[in-house]
Amino acid sequence: MMPILPETEVEATAALHLGRLLFVFGRLELNLGLALVHTGPADEVGRASARIERLSFDEKLRECEAEVARRHAGDAALLARWQRWFAAAHGLRKLRKAFAEGCWGFRNMQQEIVHASTLPCNPEQDEVRYTLAGFAARVVEAEDLAEEFCALTDLYRVDPGRRSVSGCEGDTV
Repeated sequence: MMPILPETEVEATAALHLGRLLFVFGRLELNLGLALVHTGPADEVGRASARIERLSFDEKLRECEAEVARRHAGDAALLARWQRWFAAAHGLRKLRKAFAEGCWGFRNMQQEIVHASTLPCNPEQDEVRYTLAGFAARVVEAEDLAEEFCALTDLYRVDPGRRSVSGCEGDTV
């Protein structure tokens, strides 16, 4: 039987995990943007950076998908690895959007975090419940996804001389 955590402890733990999720998502979005900037000519980095900064995460993912497909069309194993990554990245995008929007509640006796898309009285409400451990596991999945992006861009860099300022050694797709 799980110990009953006080409301403040459940909320504090949930906030810690949510903060980790937002930080890893931000780091991943930065690395994705840098990778896209560096797919073009070096003398156009400033213009590319300004354009890519205006893109949503979804648009960045789609642009990266097109670039990966173009550059690695002849490597089926690499494309399959990238496609698994893209599928997971789109899932993370939806998860982050859901966590950033909607209503939050806590079931302290069950140590659950409850996320609802609308107010509880709305018949269109969509509710998802997470245990603290389950919520932490989703954050670890996001961290693993960010690490896989770094591995993919580092292992399959087009220009090995470029380096990122954000935590990935490679920054090209």
